[in-house]
Amino acid sequence: MNYKFNIYIYICVCVLFTTVLVTSFVSYSLDESKHNHDKKVATLMAFSQEKHLQHKLIINAIKSFFKSSVRVKKNEFSIFTRELLGTREALIFTLTPEMTLGYISDEKFAPQLEKLKTILDEHGKLRGTLDNYELIGVNINDPHMPYLFYATPIKRLLFNINKLNDACLQYSSSQGYVKNQSCMMQSTSMISGLFSHNTKLKISLPKYDFYYTLSIGTRASSPMIIEFVCVILSLIFICSLIFVLLYFKLENKRLFKRITRENKLNVAMVSSINHEIRTPINALLGYSQMLRDMPQISDEHSVLIDKMQWSANLLYSVAESTLNYSKSTAGALVLNNAPVNTLQCIGNIQDYYNKLSIPAGKTLDFHISEKLPMVISVDSSKLFQVITNMINNALKYSTGKAVRCHIDVCQRTGFNEESIIRGHYVRILIQDSGLGMSTLTKELLINPFTVDTESKLKHVSSIGLGLYTCNQLLAQVGGKLRLHSVKNEGTKIMLHFPCQFDSSRLSLRLNPIHYRDVRILIIDDNRFNLEVCNAMLAEKQFNTVCANNSEMALTQFVNAEPDVVIVDYQLDEMNGLELIAKMKCIQVNAQTQYFILSANDKNEIVDSEFHSDIYFMQKPFNTAIFLSCLGRDN
Repeated sequence: MNYKFNIYIYICVCVLFTTVLVTSFVSYSLDESKHNHDKKVATLMAFSQEKHLQHKLIINAIKSFFKSSVRVKKNEFSIFTRELLGTREALIFTLTPEMTLGYISDEKFAPQLEKLKTILDEHGKLRGTLDNYELIGVNINDPHMPYLFYATPIKRLLFNINKLNDACLQYSSSQGYVKNQSCMMQSTSMISGLFSHNTKLKISLPKYDFYYTLSIGTRASSPMIIEFVCVILSLIFICSLIFVLLYFKLENKRLFKRITRENKLNVAMVSSINHEIRTPINALLGYSQMLRDMPQISDEHSVLIDKMQWSANLLYSVAESTLNYSKSTAGALVLNNAPVNTLQCIGNIQDYYNKLSIPAGKTLDFHISEKLPMVISVDSSKLFQVITNMINNALKYSTGKAVRCHIDVCQRTGFNEESIIRGHYVRILIQDSGLGMSTLTKELLINPFTVDTESKLKHVSSIGLGLYTCNQLLAQVGGKLRLHSVKNEGTKIMLHFPCQFDSSRLSLRLNPIHYRDVRILIIDDNRFNLEVCNAMLAEKQFNTVCANNSEMALTQFVNAEPDVVIVDYQLDEMNGLELIAKMKCIQVNAQTQYFILSANDKNEIVDSEFHSDIYFMQKPFNTAIFLSCLGRDN
């Protein structure tokens, strides 16, 4: 999907996402704080209810005690109340009708009752206040002791409410006011205010005319605030880090797409240039070969023609290396394997050098292993390019006189580190006896434009693509190039080119092809290409028929009933695949073998993978490659 990256929108989205995340965490923290506060409120309510229940039980027990006796004696009251209170720090005492002290549960507290203040309201209910005590007054049915007070010390209440940690508890009533230690330690920072909660509980015991208020307030402690701030800062940092990394990932992805697009454009441009160059190269090679085959050509002119052919082949090699260099940088190199006659394929490479003038004073020796299978499946076009490129380099740059080429087939574990599958390879060893390669020259394997200023061959022109391109080509298709060079001993280059073959076909002997019996229909809308291709095949004594448009091609196909059809991919009205599809519908000769001749590689032609019975060849037309594939099983 194409999109235009906007850094400002990206920053806004990142800030918005981080804000939402932080807000969610703050909201969750506030909810947890409120939940904890509510739990403490519930705990306080349960504590108050428990305390009230104890008060009721004690007061009801005393009232029952007075009802069960005609007259309660002082020592009986003292024993009963002490047993009733147990270890509680509470106090029970009675008052006479004259509001003087009657009975008391513990005589040692009698001096403290001197500060007792009592009030009898208009309804006849007694109320009282006593410093440091909480008083509950009740009327009892005893004419001698009509009033009774149950007093609990406020310090005991303070001790109980101090058990609720991290909560400010305040008790207030008409009899007194008290608060716990947490109220003195509460923080007043802004963040702690966010987690501040206050609840007031109004407690009433109407039966005893007793009312008071409990207030509970909770705030975050300092460790909690530090933890909260650390989590917020961590969230912001993590989000920032993630968004920065995501930004670089998006930028790298965008940059990768741009580089990929530019590489494709570069490959397309180089392919277009290469396509335009192939036509004149094809014409130059073809016409020079036609001139050379004329009987009236003198030896002097023949030498000139050899130089023309050598120059044309060199130009073709440079054009092909440039194209493959562009493809290798874009990772677009693939193999187009097809079964070929092995010996014929290698023999055509030998013929290629037999027809060209090898530099003066140089010799080229081929050694073909007897273990080579008769038929292998290989990309013969790229194999031809790799071998000839390396041999050309050896002939051009080596200071030695002899160049040797040994070719065989081996089986070994794949060169891909992730693969452990054993595969078959065409193994080519090219060796010269020159001065050897310098360290800087060896860097051509990884840097195509390395220049060795100290080399004795620096005057030899070169764009430095051959060695690098072959290395890249082999690496991308699963092969390997190894270079070993020793000073004053020469250079060895070992090439492993992937191939496949069926062991059941190792001893297969192909029937020899009599070229005069093979009828070939050549179709090309370019007159030069048509003439050259026709002349190159005529030299091999093939029976050829030509057509320069698709309509004539269909007519010739019916009339000539060809064994082989060679079609240019780009025609006037339709492409070569469409024309072959029409020929198959006519299908005069069921054994017809089809070739597509194009300036593009097979993988660059749309839907080429769906035509396994068609062989794709690159321009310029190469007789050696064509003969290697002629008569193969599809």
